[in-house]
Amino acid sequence: MATLIVSILIFPLQFINRYYMVRYLGVTYLGITSLYSNILSVLSLADLGIGTAIIFMMYRPLAENDRRKITILMRYYRTIYRIIAIIIFTLGIFVIPFLRVFLHSSINYPHVYIIFFVYLMGTVTSYLFSYNQSLLYADQQNRIYSWINLAVCYVMMIVQIVTVKLFKDPILYAILYVFTSFVTNLFVSFYVNRRYKLDYKKYREKLSYEELKELFANVVGNMFLRMSGVIVTGTDSMLLSAFTNVVQVGFYANYLTIINVIQQLMTKVIGASTGSIGNYSIEQDSSEAENLFYKLQFLNFIILNFACLSIMFLSKDVITIWLGGKYVLPKLDVFLIALSFYFMNYRMLGWNFVAVYGLAKYMKLFSVNEVIVNFVASFIFLKFIHLGIAGVVLGTICSTILTVGWQDPYIIFHYGFKAKVLSYFKQYLVCLFAFFLEMLILFVFDRTINVTINNVYIHFLMCLFEIIIIGIIMIAIVFHRTNEFKFMLGLINKIVKRI
Repeated sequence: MATLIVSILIFPLQFINRYYMVRYLGVTYLGITSLYSNILSVLSLADLGIGTAIIFMMYRPLAENDRRKITILMRYYRTIYRIIAIIIFTLGIFVIPFLRVFLHSSINYPHVYIIFFVYLMGTVTSYLFSYNQSLLYADQQNRIYSWINLAVCYVMMIVQIVTVKLFKDPILYAILYVFTSFVTNLFVSFYVNRRYKLDYKKYREKLSYEELKELFANVVGNMFLRMSGVIVTGTDSMLLSAFTNVVQVGFYANYLTIINVIQQLMTKVIGASTGSIGNYSIEQDSSEAENLFYKLQFLNFIILNFACLSIMFLSKDVITIWLGGKYVLPKLDVFLIALSFYFMNYRMLGWNFVAVYGLAKYMKLFSVNEVIVNFVASFIFLKFIHLGIAGVVLGTICSTILTVGWQDPYIIFHYGFKAKVLSYFKQYLVCLFAFFLEMLILFVFDRTINVTINNVYIHFLMCLFEIIIIGIIMIAIVFHRTNEFKFMLGLINKIVKRI
């Protein structure tokens, strides 16, 4: 509940910041910084998935209150992340001479190299402290991070707005942007050190050969998982910039801001269950874990369903109110963005089960397939068919459907639950049918509303009302007999009573 509240409170910040960024620094600056964020997310592949692997190994020592093992794991984590920070800094310096390939004429924007260096330093410094978050997540205390992050973001947002209005300085704005994450990680580190009293000098033992072998296997698997996820999503702006221009990146980035806010909310709500899944995997048998998976998957679908419908039918009004009608993308692009979001995030719960059960080691080849299909498809759509933003998004959809969309659940059910995956795909197709039927009905209503209502605020409220009503009715009609639906009613009842 705390995570949900914080997510709602932090929701407006990205929109407010983006509004002032576009107004005072221009859409070109927006495109440049979005491109830099994508480049650095690719460079952060040096993480190698170590964080997820370490969290997986922390569940049992936390359950047993084994401070010695927790401290040893955290010492490994701290040392490795310091090395990673050096690697990312070195790779970032080598990238600087090649920025012209992506920026084209926008290379003449003031201080583009200095801004990239500021973003690079922000990424590097995050690795010096962010490892402490893993202990909070493994111990189901991630709400602490959320509250700290909320307080820091609100303070820094005020500082950013004041400085950008007074000075209109892109370098200063970039420094304040990356400094926000640094301050959050610093406060989290202070809290973790005080709460868990990690004595790195006292416990200097090394992990056993078996533990190192297990860690290495999961690190390699998580490396490929992280690589595929980052390359599929993180290179979109790079490809779009290379084949079109950085302004298109800026237009696409506005929609990504909306999507990222929704995804962060979903990640926190679904991710809050990771610790519970970890305890469940230790205390219950595989059949009970499978039942838990279906219940949580249905919860994931309900949230995802409303999120995708909102992206499709509300984003136009949001962009118009927020930045202006000239930043609205064509309907085909928005439809594909919503569809891509659905296919990508239907798998979100599966990522938690992969982490908890240590299944990443089985997914190396599958992750490589996703990367290859995404790059080839995106290249064809951009280079030869000239689809622009639609081409990038279609590449992501193709790679998801053809590879990890079916491969991830197979791994989870085959190696995690020791069960057949057929029931999962039946549920998947039923959910997809309900989603498309809702979208079709809303398309009909939307055409009527567009003809009769001109006021953007009233149009937004009418569409929101229709999405909620049609979504609830459709879910009730299609799923009312399932155990998952009854589970949801019980969960809603508990929340209402608590409120």
